[in-house]
Amino acid sequence: MASRDSHPQDSESPDNDFHPTTTHHPSYSNQPPQYYSPLIDSSRNTWQSRAPGGSQHASSSPADDIKSPDWAQMVLSVAFAPRFRHILIYGVLFISAWFGWRMLLSPQLQDQNSLLHSSPHADGLVRILTLDPDLVPGDMPKVQSGQTNRKRLIFVGDVHGCKDELVQLLEKVSFNQKGGDHLVFVGDMINKGPDSKGVVDLARENSASSVRGNHEDRILLLRQEMVKTKTLTTPDEGRYSGFSSRELAERALARSLSEEQAQWLENCPMILNIGQVPGMGQVVVVHAGLVPGTELEKQDPSSVMTMRTIDSDTHVPSPKKKGMNWAKMFDKHQAKLYLSLEHSTKDPLANAMTVVYGHDASTSLSIRTFTKGLDSGCVTGGKLTALVIEDGGKQSIVQISCHGYFK
Repeated sequence: MASRDSHPQDSESPDNDFHPTTTHHPSYSNQPPQYYSPLIDSSRNTWQSRAPGGSQHASSSPADDIKSPDWAQMVLSVAFAPRFRHILIYGVLFISAWFGWRMLLSPQLQDQNSLLHSSPHADGLVRILTLDPDLVPGDMPKVQSGQTNRKRLIFVGDVHGCKDELVQLLEKVSFNQKGGDHLVFVGDMINKGPDSKGVVDLARENSASSVRGNHEDRILLLRQEMVKTKTLTTPDEGRYSGFSSRELAERALARSLSEEQAQWLENCPMILNIGQVPGMGQVVVVHAGLVPGTELEKQDPSSVMTMRTIDSDTHVPSPKKKGMNWAKMFDKHQAKLYLSLEHSTKDPLANAMTVVYGHDASTSLSIRTFTKGLDSGCVTGGKLTALVIEDGGKQSIVQISCHGYFK
């Protein structure tokens, strides 16, 4: 008969699953000390098999005998491993560099490369000419003392074949070649307007100077191509020729130029170096613009005739209107140069450069300290502008209104 103090349920209690394998002996025993079995032997996990006979808490399903791995924890362990982090960082840097090259640097380099090679005829161009110093205005004291004659430079904006307006403008400024005036065009003398040949003849008759504009460049290249294809003397078949109305007009202009007129235009340089003018420093004439900080000899021929803006980071010029206006950038560059020499040089302006240009009718007349934009849209009904520079560097603007010949 069982004792009243006995507890039969204890034999099934989980707490009795652990049974020491050694017997406790007093510390004074000569036997070496015995240790309990490792704690791991007593660990309990639901995936481990129970003792024979099992327990009432044993798994009832074979699917529960195996626990699925914790994939999220595994992924995090790999992600935070030092070697994996290094690979990840290098991968991100590589992708960023590739993206920057593909999306940013490569297009810009392609644009620059196309600009540098967009004029296959550049080797035959007259790049730079220097104006005869006897035509450049001098110091006013020398003029007043009789040491030199009175001189004026008359710079004229884009004429585009508007001869009547040009004649009116020269009358308004009292142009007198024999009296010491010299006429300088900023390019685009021809095309679009009604009398391009008349403008060229007027310039030649007055021993004028001019730079090569993008419209002179286009017509001269077209004329050379027509000579090669032996179509210069063959009239086009009008609307049945396959050319647009604009192309037909340009081909007709190229065909109408005489050899003397075409050669005169061919001799116009891309850059005309006027020389030192009092109060203006070195004066240079181009049709479109110049890259600041770049020597005249290293300026790209095509950009000089076509640029409107400059990328502020790469300094790559562009004919597009999107970007920083080249003249604004050039003016800031020269202003900084002037300030850096203001207290260390007797005449800091002598080291500065002033550019007279045309081409950009969208900004119309644009007169800054070191850049003078004279294209005021005459052929589209705007105005024809002249910049007059006299002895001592005195400057004045003269304009006349124009008819709208080209829309």
